[in-house]
This record gives sequence, structure tokens and C-alpha cells, in this order.
Amino acid sequence: MNSSNANLITIGTILGGKWIILEFIARGGMGEVYRAHQVNLNRDVAIKIISRQWIESIEADDEVETTLQRFQREVQAMAGINHPNVLQIFDYDLETINGKKGGKPLHYIAMEFIPGDTLRETMSEEGFFPEEGLTREWVEKYFLPTLNGVEAIHKKDIVHRDLKPENILLDGSIPKIADFGLSRSCRWKGVTQSVDIKGTLMYMSPEQLADFRRTDHWADIYSLGKILYEAVTGKISTVSDPSFFKCVGLEKPETVFFNEIDQIIRRATAENKNNRFKSIEEFRSAILKTLAISEQRPDGKSMWTFHEHPKWIWTGIFIALLSVLMMTVWHLLGNPGKSPGLPAQKVSLTADKPITATAPAFVNLKKPVYTKDNSTFHYVPAGTLLLHKGRRIDVKAFYMDETPVTNLQYVSFLNKIKNRLVVKNNAVIGDKKIWLMLGEVSPGYEPIIYKNDEFTVKHPGHTACPVLRVTAFGALAYARFYGERLPTEIEWIYAYQGARASLNPAPRGSCEQKPLPTPVILLTPNRLGIRGLNQCINEWTASSSMKTNKSMVYSIAGNSWQKEKNPAGYSIINRQPWESFEEVGFRCVIDAAAINN
Repeated sequence: MNSSNANLITIGTILGGKWIILEFIARGGMGEVYRAHQVNLNRDVAIKIISRQWIESIEADDEVETTLQRFQREVQAMAGINHPNVLQIFDYDLETINGKKGGKPLHYIAMEFIPGDTLRETMSEEGFFPEEGLTREWVEKYFLPTLNGVEAIHKKDIVHRDLKPENILLDGSIPKIADFGLSRSCRWKGVTQSVDIKGTLMYMSPEQLADFRRTDHWADIYSLGKILYEAVTGKISTVSDPSFFKCVGLEKPETVFFNEIDQIIRRATAENKNNRFKSIEEFRSAILKTLAISEQRPDGKSMWTFHEHPKWIWTGIFIALLSVLMMTVWHLLGNPGKSPGLPAQKVSLTADKPITATAPAFVNLKKPVYTKDNSTFHYVPAGTLLLHKGRRIDVKAFYMDETPVTNLQYVSFLNKIKNRLVVKNNAVIGDKKIWLMLGEVSPGYEPIIYKNDEFTVKHPGHTACPVLRVTAFGALAYARFYGERLPTEIEWIYAYQGARASLNPAPRGSCEQKPLPTPVILLTPNRLGIRGLNQCINEWTASSSMKTNKSMVYSIAGNSWQKEKNPAGYSIINRQPWESFEEVGFRCVIDAAAINN
């Protein structure tokens, strides 16, 4: 398979004057995949060469041109999908290798290069059942993002038709759907003649086998149901399996959680497509409701109930009354203490005004939104933040950027408005204010440079790292350019406190430290999916002054400036908006009222 003599093109070939073929990766039913280097943008990409054998497998020769035109339109439609869980397509073209006369041109697609594993590597051969915690973690981390990606594809009226773990690549821990729609408009001579289809029969819906050309989005839902079934049970269907093309489910669910998972799998893999989920949104909604269920018995009762232990009813009533009495006395004495939820956290909104703040633990049941700067924003529900001396602040719902803004995002922003900028003494100045300081952030780490009237990330490996040495003015300019804003210090505390428990939480009262530079995708997500809060960098926040309600007060939220051990693990310190620091970046928020979700 790796023999260069058998490959469609040889290593070193240049396609389109800019793609240098570096390495053969794989061969499939449609053709071959190579790693290539894009010269003009200095990045590696994946090139998929469409083989002549695949083109010739179309039923009628006179339909080849029509089929390729439809295929090209579909690829262009996919290129318009800007979603973190869908492999990005950069280009589609054709070229005659070596310019041979009479030679048939090779069609090729240039797409995002993902060198990591596939979803298969996240799935245990034994399955996650009956471990509820492992199942929840896998579904939250991998399956829900996959559903989001498929939904983005369906919104373009495109059906994938070949969903399987091997076609879901992992960029770090982010699943990205690949090989989408590659056979959508093609008429095959027969299913058994396609190696590609043979390899995906175990995830194929009954109607897709019966009429491949008219397959719709319900076939993708069936495939997703099979993937979920395989992850939970560890069972991989084979051609000889009696459940082949059948509805599948768990044999003996032992908890309400697994009962619900079983019903989801059975509905997704229903033989009659009309009995399946009508959309990915409905599929995801069922998953989210199931994740919100606490562990219960299969009969629907709690694992422990009061009516089975009547003596505890009076004990509970007594404790409740005593608690109310104690809280009343405590408040009359002017010492509210701690409220239910997470333990009280001492922070400092300014250097000399300590407060005590708590936020309720919450779980996000709304899907994320995706913005013009290629960011994912997660929903933070409304609630109340309890402050010093019983003061309460109501926090409205908002969406927060999943990660700090990266070097690549900020460079892209600067290049879009570079006619407004002046670079002087390593300072990037916009609107007569310092936005960013160039130069080394730390010894050997110089992320952003300005050369030949262009801002670039010096090393490709640093593109996904948080932008640093940006001022509050620079952060605010970025946010306003994309119709976003900086979080207030209250919102930052609220998001951190309320969603503090993570998949891999740091010890309570401490922060998780990451070295610099660290790609944002490697930052630990909390329960809302927000990564990096109070981890490797501090972040700018902004809010209106309490006194004037007009002037802006800028603060830095984080952990690295603590002069003494703080039980909260972080602090909020006011700084001047023109200041720049080596360990300070930012992220953005959007008011929930502005999102039609």
C-alpha cells in the first residue's frame, strides 16, 4: 500500500503550484490521502486524490461530468461550514500530473490535516457499561461534539452516509468529522463493488443498503446510534451478527441512566426511519436530559427513599427547622456565613476590598454557539452571586468563549484592520492606544511578529496558544470588532465558581497550572465546557464603575499575582487598560439575549 509505484502521485509532486506532497497516508475506495505542505500559508494540509477507478465506477459514462459537477458543488458547500467538529475543506481542484498530453486530470481536495487518533481510540473493547461515570464522560467529551458537527452538516442539506469511528478524527480531544458526503450524488454499479461501502456496513441503515442514492439524514442518525451502542457495550456488529441492520439496545440496563441510554440507542437505530429521532437536535436533547438524571433504580425510584425509612422523616423535619432558626439568628447578627452550594470563596475585586462570593453549581443543557472569529461559546445560565455581608448580585445568562483568544485569532484580527494600526518600538497601536506588545513573552517564545506589513505567528505550533501581552484596550477592540464584549469580574467569578467541577478537577481551593506556551485545546474544560478559567494565564475583565456607572474599570482575573495564599485560588486586581503583561490574555462573552438559540 505504501509503495510509491502503486500510488497515484509521487512524493515531491506540486499540485496547484502551492501543495507540495510530503507523505502518503492512506488509500480508500475513492482514492488516496497524502500529507502536503501549503507553501504560501506555511502550513501542513491533507490532500485527497480522487482516483480514476472511483470515477469510472459511476453507472454511465455520459453522467461522469454531471456527477463531478455535483460533487464539486457539494465540496464547496462543505467548505462553507465553519464548525469546530467538522474537518475544514480549503480547496477543490484538478490537475494533470506532469502535464502529460492526453492525460486525464486528477481531482483533489485540500483539507485540514489532523495527525491524531480517531474516535475508535476513545472506545473500550469491553464497553463502558455498567460504569456510569465513564459513559457520561465519553458522551460529554466526544459524542455530543460529534452530534454538533453532524447537525452543522445537515443544516447544509448534506448527508454524510459514512459515519463511523474511523471517520471521526481527534484534534487533541476535539472530534472532527471527516470523509463527509463523498458519495452523496454518485450512482454506484452495486454496493458489493465498493470497498468503501463494504467497510461501513456495520453502521449502515437498512434503507441505505436498499436505496443508496435516496438516503437522507435519518441514515446518519442510525449510524450515530450504532456508534453509541458500540461505545457503551463494546460490541461491534459483523455481517454474521443477527442484529445486522436491526434495532439494537442494552440487554440488562441496571439504572435509570442506562435505561434512558438504552431507549436512546433503540430509537436512533429503529429499523423504520420514521420511528427514529427526527433531527440531531432532538437526539442531542434526549442525551442532555439523560445526563441530567441522577443515579436511580431501574424501577424509577431513588436508590434511597424516605417512605422506606419513616423514622428519618421526623429527623429531617427537625434538622430543617433547626437550620432555619440558626440561619435567622445568624443573619440578625450580621454574619450570613456560607450559603448552600459550593464553599465560600474569598477573592479581591480590588487590592483593598476583599469580598466573599459563592455561586451555585450548575450544568449546561443548551447547545453552544459559533461566532465569526471561529470561536465556540458556551451558555452560562442566570443565577445569583452571594457577596460579602449578605449582598447578592443577580447575574443574567450569557455565553462565554470556550477558550482564551489565540495567537492565530488575534493575528487574523490585526491583519483585517492593519490600515488603522501603527507599529512602533514593538508596540501595536490602534486608535492612538497600545493594543499589543510584540517581542518575547518568555525566553525563546516570541509568538507574534510583524514583517513585510503583515502580522504572523512566528512558529506554526504556537498558533493555538493564548495571545499574551495584549492590553485591555487591545482586548476590547477585538471583542467589539466581532460583536462581543469582555466579561465583567462578576461574570468571570460566577462562571468559574458555578462550573468549577471539571472532568479532571484540580484540588479544591487551588488552580491548575499549565506551562507556557500551551495550546488552548489542552486546557481542562469545566462542566460547561469552558476551558482554562484560572489555569495557565490571567484574563482581562471590564465593568462599569460602581460610582459613576460610566467610566470603565479594567481588572485582571486569575491566580499568578497572588501575594499570599488565597483559599479561593484566584484574585481580581484592577489595572490600567494600557498595561501589558506576559501572563495576561483574554476571552469574550456575549449576552444571552443577543443569541437566538
